[in-house]
Amino acid sequence: MEGANFSVIIVDNGSADGSVKQIRSAFPQHTLIENEKNLGFAEGNNVGLREGLKQGAEFLILLNNDTVVAPNFLKELVHAAEKHPEVGAFGPKIYFYDEPATIWYAGGSVDPRTGRCYHIGCGDPSGHNQKKETDYICGCALAVRKSVLEEVGFLAPEFFLIWEEIDWCYRMRKAGYKCLFVPTAKVWHKVSASFVEGNRDPMWQYFYFRNRLLFHKRHSSIRKGLPPRELFNLIKMSFHPKTPPDERQRYRAALRGVWDFFLGRFGKGSLTKFIHK
Repeated sequence: MEGANFSVIIVDNGSADGSVKQIRSAFPQHTLIENEKNLGFAEGNNVGLREGLKQGAEFLILLNNDTVVAPNFLKELVHAAEKHPEVGAFGPKIYFYDEPATIWYAGGSVDPRTGRCYHIGCGDPSGHNQKKETDYICGCALAVRKSVLEEVGFLAPEFFLIWEEIDWCYRMRKAGYKCLFVPTAKVWHKVSASFVEGNRDPMWQYFYFRNRLLFHKRHSSIRKGLPPRELFNLIKMSFHPKTPPDERQRYRAALRGVWDFFLGRFGKGSLTKFIHK
């Protein structure tokens, strides 16, 4: 990547498909860390962050393995960091990999009325070309300062995956830092490659609902819990005889997530049927 002095740390999160051997052979110049098991997005990335700090990095970037970045990606993020010392986390404009001209992320927000998170600009064919403060940076491509990481701490392993970067960004904001969307840095993302059916996958539903509740418990200025109508609908559709089997599975996974939240089952959780071991 042009104009940037950087090193690459690859974290293999407990894969068993022979990819470690292939990565080591193809990229011997990069640091490769092998986790013995799947630690989830949060702790898996924490392993890489700790290694980055150990190597003396001043600026660290989380980057999913299902992304492609523009040649000036790093340069633009570093330039933004130099210009905005008040910012703790930076995020690029992210496009759909399969629809390279369509935006997937141009900032993120949490709706205080519903408690749901959403991407600003998702589906837009253009626009969103100005830097702006945002509620959170998407975890698939997130840059953070060493000083902020040392003050705020790492991603919370309890989340395992989904909502963890939003929790992290809100913790940064509580510490007085801003989150900045940097549209001149660009990424193309294959989107939810961890889930067979994307956000319709039962595993996605489980973690989204469970961790949504955990997030709101920790950030009490925002709505707690699920709106009664939404919870009623989860229960109704989980057991209604006319709900199609695949839909019923998704609703029940979401309901299990809610149940596990109240039981305090975090981390990998109890939905082992849908979790890749």
